[in-house]
Amino acid sequence: MNGQVCEKAGAFVLTNNKMTFMMGPTPDQSALAIVRLGGHREGAETAWECAEREVFEESQMRITSLTPSMTFYCPNTRFDIEIELKPMDENNYLSFEPRPLIVGHQNSKHSITPIFLATSDSEPVPSMETKALIFLTRNDVIRLCSETLTLNEFQKLGGEVLVSQQIDADLPLRPFGHLIMLSKILEQYPNVISSSIFQ
Repeated sequence: MNGQVCEKAGAFVLTNNKMTFMMGPTPDQSALAIVRLGGHREGAETAWECAEREVFEESQMRITSLTPSMTFYCPNTRFDIEIELKPMDENNYLSFEPRPLIVGHQNSKHSITPIFLATSDSEPVPSMETKALIFLTRNDVIRLCSETLTLNEFQKLGGEVLVSQQIDADLPLRPFGHLIMLSKILEQYPNVISSSIFQ
């Protein structure tokens, strides 16, 4: 990871034993994208400071870091090829504090994006730029990455959503790269995030 620049950072945030993601229409309005909380780093921010600020701006949640037992590297997050994940050697992520759950690339091999694991006691509130927040159980994460559900169907199954703007609930939910990565981790390494905090 030496010589690479952190341009973005984000977090998987646990609140009330569920994981919080942003949700909103895709550009072509054909589906509802489920994406991680996070965004672009500003000024001299550390990666963690970027994640803290972005999460607060998007959800009003103040976060506390959690330390995963493993960190994973993802060389790609594109949809046209299979997303790969592999455990990282400790020496490759020591520049990050706290330890991230995932370190990956998005648009450039020279730009890395750490995704941290965090918790929050704050009441989640979607910002003006956030169409909705969706709260996922462990089983929800795996289900949404293996079958297609509309938002209506998800809510009828007991799924929890906070909506700030009108959304077509008949659109299918579409997991984006970080949710797919999380699903792979939960299936292959279920003990990395304890079931006592993520049910």
